[in-house]
Amino acid sequence: MRMTFGEEDEDAYFRRRDELGEQFAQWVNTHRVAGDPNDAGLLMDWKWSYADGGLDRWTVPDVHEFLFEWCPRKLSAAPADCVEIPLSVAAFVEFLADTGMLAPGSAAPPTVRQHCERNVGAFVREMGNPANFGMAKSLFGSVGALEPDPDPSPDGVLQMLQQLQDVPAGAVGDTLERLARDAEPPAIPPVRPPPDSDRIAAVRATPVMGQLRALAAYCASPGRKLTAKGNLQVADARHLVDALETGDDPTMGSVRKLQSSDQLPELSRLVALALEAGVVRRHRGRLVAVARFAELDECAAHEKVVLAAVAGGLIGPANSFALPVLAELHAVVDAWAIALLAELLRHSSSGVEVDLVGTMMGEFLHSVMPGLPDFMTALLVGRAGDHVDALVDLGVLTFSGGSQQQGGHVTLTAAGVPITIELLRRAGVEVPIRPEPADADVAAIVELFDHLDEEELRRDVADWLVAQPDRHAAAAALAAECLAEHRATVTAMAGITMLDELAAEHAVEVIRAHLGGPHDGLVVQWLIDMDVLDPASVDPARFMSGLIDVLAAGLDAGGPEEVVAYFSDGVADGGVEILDQIWRLDHPRLPDVLGAIGGQHQVKAVAKAARKALMRHQSRVSSGSTAAQR
Repeated sequence: MRMTFGEEDEDAYFRRRDELGEQFAQWVNTHRVAGDPNDAGLLMDWKWSYADGGLDRWTVPDVHEFLFEWCPRKLSAAPADCVEIPLSVAAFVEFLADTGMLAPGSAAPPTVRQHCERNVGAFVREMGNPANFGMAKSLFGSVGALEPDPDPSPDGVLQMLQQLQDVPAGAVGDTLERLARDAEPPAIPPVRPPPDSDRIAAVRATPVMGQLRALAAYCASPGRKLTAKGNLQVADARHLVDALETGDDPTMGSVRKLQSSDQLPELSRLVALALEAGVVRRHRGRLVAVARFAELDECAAHEKVVLAAVAGGLIGPANSFALPVLAELHAVVDAWAIALLAELLRHSSSGVEVDLVGTMMGEFLHSVMPGLPDFMTALLVGRAGDHVDALVDLGVLTFSGGSQQQGGHVTLTAAGVPITIELLRRAGVEVPIRPEPADADVAAIVELFDHLDEEELRRDVADWLVAQPDRHAAAAALAAECLAEHRATVTAMAGITMLDELAAEHAVEVIRAHLGGPHDGLVVQWLIDMDVLDPASVDPARFMSGLIDVLAAGLDAGGPEEVVAYFSDGVADGGVEILDQIWRLDHPRLPDVLGAIGGQHQVKAVAKAARKALMRHQSRVSSGSTAAQR
């Protein structure tokens, strides 16, 4: 059995390497020895590419050179992930000896194991020592992606590592837990889910769903045989790259031969997603389609896939050398992706400008991780675009008027809206559902008053009125709900306005019925404005109380400027006479109204009269409280 290969024996070497890898995996499982076939593959690659090419001859110097010279300079992996490599090396030599493949002249397996076990700590330290990093390792993906480019020299790498020492292990997770516990959930306005037909169309336009269905069909019972490492056979992988149009290059750029399906990143990502979502499963050494997933309708299947993708991390963490905190920091980026979806739900019609996505990510990082080194902020902001692209691929987001590179806006798709609602609910954020007007009861319509802008609200109320069989009864029900005791003043005022504009033929009658009710002041003021109630017939205190109701509603809805504009409208002296009388009212909102007028009115005499009225009112209230205490 051939075990030595030269540089020109590439095909033969890789065939033998794969055979030995599978045999080693079975041997490790049978003998219950710690060892990873992937580590053994690295060891064999080193022996073929950098040493004598003899896979059956191993000495202690060979093992030491692999562990302490090649790995620290070439292998991009966090030290914490490298602890088992020396143990895998020892196990591989023991496997060769146990199966009769260890060549004469090799070190005795116990000697190799003793050397490996004794040097585990030193090996891990060397894997994290920046002085050992070769140029290729120093410039791997996560460092090269920084903007601006960091110093790739050993001193520059050492400086970055020194910065990260200030981020203690677990700090990021602790911060996220604290934010989840202490922060107020974001307020989401009522959301109207898109029609089922639009959602189905969006799901069908998502390529990944077709790929997953095709993968499941290819893996129909009895399934496809897997390698000992749980990967697809190379032949199956080659077929799926073409059938699923993953975009992978099975020719490996004509540089080397495809050895394993895990060398095809897009196919590997798709299979991992299929496993996570329950599209397929590993069963008795085979990849088999799951019948329960096949039975799901299109929308339910899509939702399951997206939720699985989000739960597993939309994108894998950037490669890290001696930076285990990077994986933890990527949890922050995943949390930001949910925050982005919430923001898009708030702006469902217009979306968010693509150019603002990175800015939003930077602000998010600043709020949750103050003091994060600038180069780490730049790295994570750079990954924000990757998350957007992943959500686009999943059919949750789409670009309108541009692309990730060309600008425009990013918006939720019809399939992305209900999935975002579910994601937010799982995160503890309540998302009110905006009903279809024709199907809503009057209470649901009035609940919208606090959330919709004037144009949207007018449209929904108009549609609701049209859908009711008895327009007068509908107007009466709307008046009763808006003017109920539990409704805020601003809601009551908005209801009166809607009735005035959309049901004018019934408005006076249905609103007049609420004279003397919880919002009597608003009703009085509106009836006087409509010239159906004589001001002289109304008690002055009642009239003034109604005026305060109106002004307070304006303050809540439009701020102090709204109060000033309404108060002085059509009043000869700007309202000074009214202010000289109004301070005696026992109205809970009077101080707010007087404060707004006194602070914002441009006429000095009116502003001064308001401030004087406020002082007199506060003095009166204080005197009353003191008298009550006596």
